[in-house]
Amino acid sequence: MGEIIGYILIILGVADFLLGNFAQINLTYFLGPLSTFSPFVFGGLGLLILNGSKSKK
Repeated sequence: MGEIIGYILIILGVADFLLGNFAQINLTYFLGPLSTFSPFVFGGLGLLILNGSKSKK
């Protein structure tokens, strides 16, 4: 279950980055100026969850 959530967060981070830079669509406008860092936060959380779920096996 953790792997699925990790992959979803990584995909969300990549989508937020690509849409923000190339299509000028801000997915996290509600965060205000912090929305600049949201792709890094989503991707980082996804990687942490993936690494944490694989160490349990």
